[in-house]
Amino acid sequence: MADPASDGWPAGKVFDGPIDAYTFDDIMFLPGHSSGRASDIDLAGHITKNIKLRAPIIGAPSDTVTEVDMSVALALNGGIGIIHANQSIEAQCAMVKRVKRHVGGFIQEPFTLGPDNTVEDLAKLGAEHGIGTALITETGSLGSRLMGVVTSRDIDNCADPQTKLSHIMTKNVRTAREPESGSLTLQDAMNILKSEKVGKLPVLSADGSNLVSLLVRSDLKKIRENPQMSKDLQGKLLVGAAVPALADGSGDWARASKLCEAGADLIYLFGDGHDSQLELLQKIKSTYRTVDVLAGPAASTREARRLVEAGADGVVAGAGCDSGGDPHHFRPVSVGRGDATTVYEVAQYAAMNLQIPVVAAGVRNSSQALIALGLGASGVLLREPLAGTDEAPRGGGASPAYHHSNSLSAQVAVRTSIPRSSDRMAPVSRNVAMPVSHKGSVKAYMLYLLSGLRSGMRDLGFGSLQALHEGLEDESLRMECRLPFSSQLRESCSQMAKKAIHPEVMPVSLSALGR
Repeated sequence: MADPASDGWPAGKVFDGPIDAYTFDDIMFLPGHSSGRASDIDLAGHITKNIKLRAPIIGAPSDTVTEVDMSVALALNGGIGIIHANQSIEAQCAMVKRVKRHVGGFIQEPFTLGPDNTVEDLAKLGAEHGIGTALITETGSLGSRLMGVVTSRDIDNCADPQTKLSHIMTKNVRTAREPESGSLTLQDAMNILKSEKVGKLPVLSADGSNLVSLLVRSDLKKIRENPQMSKDLQGKLLVGAAVPALADGSGDWARASKLCEAGADLIYLFGDGHDSQLELLQKIKSTYRTVDVLAGPAASTREARRLVEAGADGVVAGAGCDSGGDPHHFRPVSVGRGDATTVYEVAQYAAMNLQIPVVAAGVRNSSQALIALGLGASGVLLREPLAGTDEAPRGGGASPAYHHSNSLSAQVAVRTSIPRSSDRMAPVSRNVAMPVSHKGSVKAYMLYLLSGLRSGMRDLGFGSLQALHEGLEDESLRMECRLPFSSQLRESCSQMAKKAIHPEVMPVSLSALGR
């Protein structure tokens, strides 16, 4: 129980009593007893049953937010990106594979050629996949005897493109072997790589007869420079992919199955909660048991329960059309729910009855992210904050627009040739495209965002995300609600500051309120 002398109110008192629905901007946490440094705050938490992130940041599946560069940048800094589905199945799978190859770890499918292949064959392979090294095996495929290695340095002085690789390959190759029992760990392999002082380390079977995998030094450097990296058991970057659950079920399973086979660690199955979404969810989990499925958005506990009973490993809490999600929303929508109320109700129900992590959608800044995490979410799905960064599609300058993950705007439909049947009812856009300013690199922005989260949690008196959730349960986390006029005034002043030509000469009272 909380101290009876505490000010403010526990979350149960705030959300269970009134009939109002709250957005993130309506809630304000009261400071607690802070001790320690903000840099020591642990933000790690599960976004699904099996996927734990060191930074609770997820790139939303929008075609102007998350593609290869964004997914790589987020994973290197402890988060994860969900590659959008506003493209062909083949293009989306290719993006997943590129992310998985960025940090190889144990490369289970290294590029191999045979001794009778030529320099021209290696050049074609390099032009297609962007590689300059190939392992030469007896049969030209994985699982046969290793004969040598050919690198770009070996072919630099080779004038004849028809020269066989067996004539220029390096035959004396330093290798590592799988132990007789168990398997070679990534850390052990890295230690061998460092001690042998080589750039590439082929891994052979226990008897040394067959090639099993490959390890490269560039990956060791990436791991050393990015200690917070989100990676799987093989040392590769974590990556998610979006699958739309259409009402008619067309194309859903084909996309989901191809993405799972391409190596996606997480499938974000988004839809309106109709039966086809649940059926597809059950089919994915029964066929690909090692792939986690994040499903949503769920605006109520009833929707969350249906998704979890169908097999979801995590739930996205969000109404998708709440008033707090888009400051440029062109009109009010009568179907939805306040985002803060949605996150609290769904997270509380999931924690007590389903033991499933919840991810909050609709977050626009570090303040709202802190509110979402404090109300029970284990991660935040970012869309607008990441648009306009260097790693976002069409980034590096003013990004022209951003779209929701299942946007049906004319630009997206034309650019990706999405079929639109003539007898289908005309879609109603829930969001409008809006310009976003250039924000620099994702690494710098995440440093700013995570610093804000850690500073906020220090002020609240909690040293970890788990402790923050425990404070929500034992009522030591106290909060109050802002007056509607106060929230509107702060938002108006904030928008004025963003649009002002000379914000430095705004009245002091207005500039202070807008912060």
